[in-house]
Amino acid sequence: MNALALWIALWAGQAAPGNYLLVDEACLRAAQQKAESQPWARRALQQLLASAEQALRELAPVPERGGQWPHWYSCPRDGATLQTLSDTEHRCPVCGAVYTGDPYDAVVIYRVHNRLSRAARDLGLVFRFTGREEFARRAARILTEYADRYRSYPRHNIYGEDKVGGAKATAQTLDESVWLIPLAWAYALVRETMDQEAREHVENDLLLPAADVIREHKLGIHNIQCWKNSAVGLVGLATGRQELVDEAIEDPERGFRAQIARGVTADGLWWEGSLGYHYYTMQALWPLAEAARLAGIDLYTDRYRSLFDAPLALALPNGDSPGFNDSAGGNLKSAAPLYELAYARWGEPAYGRLLSHTSRDSLEALLWGLPEVPEGPIVPAESMLLAEAGYAVLRSPMMTVAVRFGMHGGGHGHPDKLNIVTFGAGRLFGLDPGSINYGVPLHREWYRSTIAHNTVSVDEQLQANKDGRLERWEVTDQETLLAASAHTVYPGVRLTRTLRLRGARLHDRFECVSESKHIYDWAFHADGRLTTSLPLEPREGPLGANNGYQHIHGVAAAVAAQAWRARWDTSDATLTLQFAPEPGTEVITGLAPGRNPAQKVPVLVVRRRARSTTFDVTHEVAAREQ
Repeated sequence: MNALALWIALWAGQAAPGNYLLVDEACLRAAQQKAESQPWARRALQQLLASAEQALRELAPVPERGGQWPHWYSCPRDGATLQTLSDTEHRCPVCGAVYTGDPYDAVVIYRVHNRLSRAARDLGLVFRFTGREEFARRAARILTEYADRYRSYPRHNIYGEDKVGGAKATAQTLDESVWLIPLAWAYALVRETMDQEAREHVENDLLLPAADVIREHKLGIHNIQCWKNSAVGLVGLATGRQELVDEAIEDPERGFRAQIARGVTADGLWWEGSLGYHYYTMQALWPLAEAARLAGIDLYTDRYRSLFDAPLALALPNGDSPGFNDSAGGNLKSAAPLYELAYARWGEPAYGRLLSHTSRDSLEALLWGLPEVPEGPIVPAESMLLAEAGYAVLRSPMMTVAVRFGMHGGGHGHPDKLNIVTFGAGRLFGLDPGSINYGVPLHREWYRSTIAHNTVSVDEQLQANKDGRLERWEVTDQETLLAASAHTVYPGVRLTRTLRLRGARLHDRFECVSESKHIYDWAFHADGRLTTSLPLEPREGPLGANNGYQHIHGVAAAVAAQAWRARWDTSDATLTLQFAPEPGTEVITGLAPGRNPAQKVPVLVVRRRARSTTFDVTHEVAAREQ
């Protein structure tokens, strides 16, 4: 569609005839053909039909009030996500405490809002697939009931305050955007079945007011702004407001093009440095990219495409993310629906190979999946360096080591420069804890502490939120070598880590240099049974008072005068760490929260008091004989 045709369509109050923002008539026909010939597409269509049928029978009414931040939905004492017993009862699975009232009740309401939004989308799609008007009527009813109520919802933030950044159906503009996008799709899908009065009611009392709430809160380059852009842009296309489309795409400080140009590193990693938020940003971007494509605007650039390359480059052998920063990231296969659209638009074979390892029964596969995809491995065999982002993955046939050394990552960054995650003999050993719900103290006290990561803490303090740098990177047929430094994360202390991976053995040299005396704690966390070659003696209480140390319990310690070892045993593999001798070494073991706060993971802390010291360690993995 040329610019004039797009302007005419927008002026007429719709994106274009047969354009439903999510799909067009050609996409619907192709999806129906796939469902007739491909078992995976047939399953996806059956699931969509079942969802819409259920919405006809069982859907809850539109709530009388807005919801709350889902990160409140954890036990304040132990950080575990609550179990919903009823709309007003919420139980901790660890300590058994039952919580009532807000914010917990309001989180359940937040979920109802999101279920209604997704149901409206599904009802609209099934109407387009089947032509059955009862689906369109139910979707239109959801939209009009929201139009009846939306203006009366008080604006509120996660603390219940009426402030910019708060929202109405939800408690923040991020969640309002996530909720609004499927409603905009639903409206585009069923608009033609609604009379003019109902259309004006939905546009003027739901879609446009919600877009205004979102627009009032302005962010820069951020995953949240990507969601906001998609919501505002889709409302603009659905209602014929060109200014909203321009704002969402072209705003030089925060529009779609600015997000891609300034938020995506040259390596393809989203700047916040978390693969969880990387995927979340990918989820935020595609609704606007695809709606724009249907309107004749091409946003599918090479820089945008590179976002799909970074997760492949950083993956562990089983497809898992290393887990750095907030949000551990999950497995590549869980992101396969995103790659259905990416493979359809760019045809990159690596994306298709990922799809070949999945069931391909997602809605995205039904709508955009290509009938044939190439087969082959998902994860690269070679070592990969993302130099600008400050990440690397050292790979051998028997061991993988992921390293985080560079950019901090803003508000979702953790104080963990020179942190490593290791994988060998088919399992994860060196563990990054990721994050839990942000609304509980444990997230701040443990998951955002330096000692919770596989790096060095100085004087039991947190690292500063500063970037590190690459010093050396060499890859040969036999080994990979990386050296990286973090000289600004502690005042007056220079930290350098050199890693050399060959086969099943990693040589790990961590140098700490200062003109003053400090306490240096080299830490390593791994699941399994931890033993050492030393006679450890139990100690009372936690390892320390704050900065994460208060969450290390079951402490035992010994002094190591000679070379010594530590070993983690699991049912199918072992990890052995051999330590070179160093006078004044204190070895400490304990238990600390894992990715699930209810699970305690063994931690090894090697402590030295010195001006300068070097931790010289060899990691070796081996499969256990069965």
